[in-house]
Amino acid sequence: FLWKYLSRQRTLFLIVVLLVIGGEFFIRLSLYYVSQIVETISLSDDRDILFNSAILLSLMATGAYLLHRLCYEITTFVEARFLPHYAYFISKDLFSHVHKHSTSFFAEEMAGNVAAKIQTIIMNSYQIYYNILWGFIYPAIGLTITFTFIAQASFSLSVIMLLMSILYIFVICKLTKRLAVYSEKRSKASSESEGILVDSISNASLVKSFSNYFVEKKRYLTARKAYVNADRLETIKYAWFFVWQGLFQSLIQITFFIIPVWYWYKSYIDIAQFVLIQSLITMVVGLKHHFSQNLTNFFKLYGGINDGLRLITKTYDVVDSPKAKDIKMKKGKIDFDNITYHYKGAEPLFKDFSLNIKAGEKIGLVGHSGSGKSTLVKILSRYYNIQKGKILIDEQNISKVTQSSLRKNIALIPQDPSLFNRTIMENIRYGNLTATDKQVKDAAKKAYIHDFIMSMPQGYQSKVGERGVMLSGGERQRIAIARAILKNAPILILDEATSALDSSSEKYIQDSMRDLMKGKTVIAIAHRLSTLKEMDKIIVMDKGKIVETGTHATLLRKKGLYHKFYEMQSQGFLGL
Repeated sequence: FLWKYLSRQRTLFLIVVLLVIGGEFFIRLSLYYVSQIVETISLSDDRDILFNSAILLSLMATGAYLLHRLCYEITTFVEARFLPHYAYFISKDLFSHVHKHSTSFFAEEMAGNVAAKIQTIIMNSYQIYYNILWGFIYPAIGLTITFTFIAQASFSLSVIMLLMSILYIFVICKLTKRLAVYSEKRSKASSESEGILVDSISNASLVKSFSNYFVEKKRYLTARKAYVNADRLETIKYAWFFVWQGLFQSLIQITFFIIPVWYWYKSYIDIAQFVLIQSLITMVVGLKHHFSQNLTNFFKLYGGINDGLRLITKTYDVVDSPKAKDIKMKKGKIDFDNITYHYKGAEPLFKDFSLNIKAGEKIGLVGHSGSGKSTLVKILSRYYNIQKGKILIDEQNISKVTQSSLRKNIALIPQDPSLFNRTIMENIRYGNLTATDKQVKDAAKKAYIHDFIMSMPQGYQSKVGERGVMLSGGERQRIAIARAILKNAPILILDEATSALDSSSEKYIQDSMRDLMKGKTVIAIAHRLSTLKEMDKIIVMDKGKIVETGTHATLLRKKGLYHKFYEMQSQGFLGL
């Protein structure tokens, strides 16, 4: 996952690695010159000549150190070129990937939880770059160069120390790998608590209206306690790891310092080589400590990324077929051909269901809650995949066309419209992003919302709040209608489009609807049966089946289920 983004700018990343190699080489070269200074001043020859040699070696050591610093200074500037893009591309792909999930994914997952996991992946991916570069690549380069310098003094000594270092790294990796599961549990608990927090805050008005502050508080604190327990367990495990790591590292460190003394005592190395090796060993010990510290941090970051990716990269429920083409909308004829559909683990809602809607025909859907009305229009828009049969629009199987082109040709006015926390102008223009201000205002006039908008202090530039909370239900509904008018799609779905309107507003909307529905194929779901009087045909549904079909007047004469619904509404009972 991470290499995919680093490899996009692999040249810059390679330059960083080369600069690290250069920096580590030059710092050890400076130590080599320092050891030569020690050897020079320990000689008993002419002090003036030795002084000049020592000065020259000092300048060379200083030059090597400055080159070491220069490499790392350049590294910072190179990282500034590609790291922001690295994080940007991760953010871009995560955003795109999440939005490709089906409606069922978002129905099952809290928006706050999904957002928290995306943020965790982005932040951890940014940090893990430094962790990998400076925690793994940097120590690996440093150790390789160090043992190369030690080998120049004593090959056998370098082999012994290399084998001990490999043993140390192997043990630390084995110990640390066991900690990853605790980091992942902590990350999961953190995301869940953040999701509950966002869910509660976004529904603050609902919490207040039911006076359920303490219920929400208990739910959030229960989630936070689960996080605290996971965090405490992880901390304890890491604490024990650091104890064992410290003991093992101390043993290695003592051994590393004693062996060169033995080599000097046996005259296997001279004083200059002894000084160089002892200086390099100090660096080896530091590098190994640096590695082990970063390894623990790596698994913490890894756990957060892995937990987030496990959710976000779930298999898509609805995908375009490999050869999917844009739909070619002609007249808007719709055919449900022996379809079968069921929710996950549930009994089939539709079984061998068929319905034919002529181009330009206007039908109404009526039935008890759960009869399949809303599900039918959702599978028409491919929010869900059917398990059997096919749905055709102008003889084109919607499973063989792109989801994007399909939905561009369907305008939906829902019962509970969604609005962005943006201006009214932006929310209406969402139906057609290329629309002019005049076209937006014309759509608002047809939806009878223009006068209200102009009465607001900032007019069309007024913001509506999160999900449109600053507007009434009827105002939100009329903005959604204006948005659909602007979209002007050949298929129009009305899902209780006038349910939130008062009687006066509804009359105006019904007038605008007549113009909106001209030349379009219309599917209207309505609880107010009076709004369906002008439909060409009314479909009465019960438990996923069509039980009655006809016009308003015809169905009343049949005195069947539709007549029963109508009577109940007339007596003040909704019944639907």
